[in-house]
Amino acid sequence: MVEGAICAAIAIVFNLLFAYVPFMGIILNLIMPLPLVVCGMRNGMRWSIMAAVVSTVLVAMTVNPIHALFYIGVYGVMGIVLGECMHRHLPAQKLLLYASIGALASIGINMLLALYVMGIHPVDMMFQSLDDAIPQMAASFNTGSMTPEQSAAFTAQMTEMVSMIKIILPGAMLLMAPILVMINYWAARKILARTGETFPEFPPVDEWSFPPVVALIYVAALFGIQYFINDRTHIGYTVCANVWAICSMLLMVQGLVFIYWYLKTHNKPLWWMRIIIPVSMFISLFGLIVTYIGGYDILFDARKLRAKKNAAEREQKKK
Repeated sequence: MVEGAICAAIAIVFNLLFAYVPFMGIILNLIMPLPLVVCGMRNGMRWSIMAAVVSTVLVAMTVNPIHALFYIGVYGVMGIVLGECMHRHLPAQKLLLYASIGALASIGINMLLALYVMGIHPVDMMFQSLDDAIPQMAASFNTGSMTPEQSAAFTAQMTEMVSMIKIILPGAMLLMAPILVMINYWAARKILARTGETFPEFPPVDEWSFPPVVALIYVAALFGIQYFINDRTHIGYTVCANVWAICSMLLMVQGLVFIYWYLKTHNKPLWWMRIIIPVSMFISLFGLIVTYIGGYDILFDARKLRAKKNAAEREQKKK
């Protein structure tokens, strides 16, 4: 009971800091489910559910009901499911799958509840906040050194970027769930290791690989985007753009894994990855290069992972 109360209190503090201290929002957004994960692992699902309910009620009173609904619908369910999976010491791959499915299902349920129970359209609210952010971003970058033409061009670029964000929002949500699960699983393992708990690990990073079909779907989605480029309101364009965004991220991860493997096998400094990862995320040209590296690795088995797996299977059959 004491641990459940402490975890609920920490969750409330996270929400208050997220709502009222903007610069901490990015970090807290990544670890918001963590108190419930730790509570669920230590005490089981019942106590993590109780901690989630208590923290949600208090967040609704101290912040606002919409924030509380979003918290319990996304982070709460993810924290409960992930905590229960860790409590049962499930394999890392199953844990990632179950927690991600739980998070995605809760996002859908959360949106339906907001729409039909509270009369709030969460997607429209999100889109409106993005539209409102455009003039604010333009004003923050325009410190007086921009000419009117440059300011107009910058605003047009921001508008185009926001419109693309609106289109690929479903794909971003699909990617968000497993990323948050992995981050919180890693953080929870670090915390609970101090209590003597051990948990299954994911396969070594340099052994990660996606199936070759990811690269083929990426190319097909690019052709689809070009086909529907003149009608961006068409459902085909939206589907192709989301598939392209998902495959792009998977290929970028594959490319980063290949770079890590190359540095490791050639005895290069691994701290280079601390530079390569953020640069690939924030500089589009470099990110595109990393994406193509990932495509090359997937299609041509540059690390010989599939060849080794096939050889091991043949050897197993001989026995």
